[in-house]
Amino acid sequence: MSRKIPATASSIPTPSSSPAGGQRSIQSMLQQKKEKEKEKGMDVSLQLIMQGIQDLKMKVEEFGKNTQNTEKRTENIKKRMENIEKRMENIEKRTENIEKRTENIEKRTEKTDKNVENI
Repeated sequence: MSRKIPATASSIPTPSSSPAGGQRSIQSMLQQKKEKEKEKGMDVSLQLIMQGIQDLKMKVEEFGKNTQNTEKRTENIKKRMENIEKRMENIEKRTENIEKRTENIEKRTEKTDKNVENI
């Protein structure tokens, strides 16, 4: 009655390619993880670049609006200057007319004074 005791170590099958295959899968997993992290970094970089481009675009639009406003203000200032020049010309003409009137009044006054003296 002898019984044979099965060997526990030999009863578990161990494939010979398992350790090498396991290492490859870990390495490939690590490589995939690195690639994903790299892609995430690239995505973040692209997002930052796009955000920067949009910021610049908005600044350029704002600069354009400011330029248009400045041009409008400049045009308004030119129109005001033209109006001021016209007013100045009118004032000069009025002044000349007043001077002529004053001369005429002085001449009349002189004539009147002479006439009064002759009386």
